[in-house]
Amino acid sequence: MRPSLLARYSLTASLGLLSALCANAGPVLDRVHVAHALSCGVIKEEEDYSRATDHGNRAAFDLDMCKAVAVATLGVGAHFTIKVFPDEPAGVQALKQGQIDLLPTASPTVIHSTAGLGFAPITFHDGESLLVPNSAAIHSPAELAGKKICFVITSASETGLRTFAAREHLSYIWYPFSEVGEMEAAFFTGNCAAIAGDVSQLANTRAINRARAGEFTILPGQFRADPLAPAYMVGDAQFAAIVHWTVEALIEAEALGVTQGNVGAMAKSEDPEIQELLGRPLGTGKLLGVDTRWAANVIQATGNYGEMFERDLGAGSPLRIDRGADRLWTQGGAQYSIPLNQN
Repeated sequence: MRPSLLARYSLTASLGLLSALCANAGPVLDRVHVAHALSCGVIKEEEDYSRATDHGNRAAFDLDMCKAVAVATLGVGAHFTIKVFPDEPAGVQALKQGQIDLLPTASPTVIHSTAGLGFAPITFHDGESLLVPNSAAIHSPAELAGKKICFVITSASETGLRTFAAREHLSYIWYPFSEVGEMEAAFFTGNCAAIAGDVSQLANTRAINRARAGEFTILPGQFRADPLAPAYMVGDAQFAAIVHWTVEALIEAEALGVTQGNVGAMAKSEDPEIQELLGRPLGTGKLLGVDTRWAANVIQATGNYGEMFERDLGAGSPLRIDRGADRLWTQGGAQYSIPLNQN
């Protein structure tokens, strides 16, 4: 069952209509075409400082998403430039000031939306969980009752953990830290039973200690959602549509079995949805104002959504994050594809 499908169809239909009504490129596309490159902000946090965001390092995923949008916008061999920011607030500020065109991963909050940011579909369902040592044989948050839990004071992780504990009537021993590095040191030396944080942050913490990374597990499930999605400034409907439909095309490609390795062969498929995705009806590119084979070009450049996730965040990356909600809905996740349909 897909309860949010109607709302998502309404949004995508609106974006498609807006892009069709745009006779000329808007301010962002004008800037991109003049520069012959897309400018993206990548969040690459330092390992040891007080973070202004709850998310961990997702630089590789940011780079791939930037490349995908650049290729969709400018075609094969598209150029893109990268500006690195230590945390999400700095990246958002740069986006607002026009220093960058796209923030590949940002939090779709009311505050951001009312400040002029628009968002494509969610590309990473991050959220709060707990990191525990395998030796403790802990399999659920309930089994940590009466034990020390490390967290960064005044962070959203603290709020989420305390709310969860109260809701589930769990009694933890609270062990707050003002700095991430100190907290991680306490955890790795056995001074607390678990660390609370977003899955991406916990995965980054685990990956930092390379020699012992296999000794720690992120508990399954999340008790506070903190998803991420590509962000742009509103005011350029055509660029918004390109970003939105690039995400949709990546997810659709995985659902249809179109990969970086077989996209050329799949161009001969008689499946109407594959034909549509790879540009044979020649319609979606015209509506978006891009190359007719824009989606095929993107898949050739980055692979489909599943390939990107596994390479940058999942089993093929140092983070080893389980896909969880980011699996396709047919596999029990929350990611579902929308055919690039003109009808």
